Amino acid sequence: MIGGYAAKDGSQKVLRVVRSTDGAESWQYLREVFRGEEATHDIDNAMPIQLPSGRILYAYHNHDRTGSDWHYTYFRVSISYSDDGGVSFKYLSTVEEHVLSGVNGLWEPYLRLARDGTLQGYYSAENSAADQDNFMKYSTDGGATWSAWIAVSGGDRSSRDGMTGVAPSDNDGNLLCVFENTENGYFTVDYVLSHDDGYSWGERARLYTPCGADSGKIAGARQVYNVWGTLVASFMTNDDVSLVNNYDGAQMKVVTSVDGAKTWSASVVMGESAHWPGLFNRDPTHFLVLYSSDDLGAVSQLYQLVDWGAGL
Repeated sequence: MIGGYAAKDGSQKVLRVVRSTDGAESWQYLREVFRGEEATHDIDNAMPIQLPSGRILYAYHNHDRTGSDWHYTYFRVSISYSDDGGVSFKYLSTVEEHVLSGVNGLWEPYLRLARDGTLQGYYSAENSAADQDNFMKYSTDGGATWSAWIAVSGGDRSSRDGMTGVAPSDNDGNLLCVFENTENGYFTVDYVLSHDDGYSWGERARLYTPCGADSGKIAGARQVYNVWGTLVASFMTNDDVSLVNNYDGAQMKVVTSVDGAKTWSASVVMGESAHWPGLFNRDPTHFLVLYSSDDLGAVSQLYQLVDWGAGL
């Protein structure tokens, strides 16, 4: 099992790789993927995936900036690769890139394999400070080259759609893409559906609205996985803690669906003071939650699905 995360090292930002060989009971540091001075490089949003060949791909945003105010000059979503199990990494390709023009950043890459083995790369692209859309590009050569973009969400409204997570709802090419958004003026979690394994998207709906959203409660930083038939969606939210318009000290929660996203369970708290959570399905009944903790740093916890009718 391979994991990735971003960290600070003095004046530099660094992307790292860790490995577990015992089902996430323990983790071992492997290698750095990339590092750079924060004053000139913004490097973050680590997203590793291992291909059937054994090659590890590692996606991240990789931006240039300059000046005393660290203003951006160029935006990229980059891919590095390793053919030796994560011991060393080299640059492979750029999924999307462009020069600064107003507010037009590129953020939060997400990688997945389609049923036919095609690699899909999802990312979020800003149109303005108040508007951002989600897109997907695909690669038929393992990430060396990329297609033109395909719209996933946001093109029909002004909203900061971002932080995509994608999972199959069945074995027939039906997918669920969850993401945070601001279409109501505060962060909530929405989803869209695909019936052709990610090549077109629609049927937008709400997944989670935090309690008291009109008074500074927010929810975002979502992820979703299919744990052998049960959809598990995670996010961080401040709706049960004494915070307003702030994620610092918020909780990680999950909701589940056993009917292909038609209905969802009540939310369950997975972690306290948990930031930027992620998910992974370890085996038919267990899933792994990963997040950054104020007190502990980067942590992982293993959970078991025990009530298939109700979800958790």
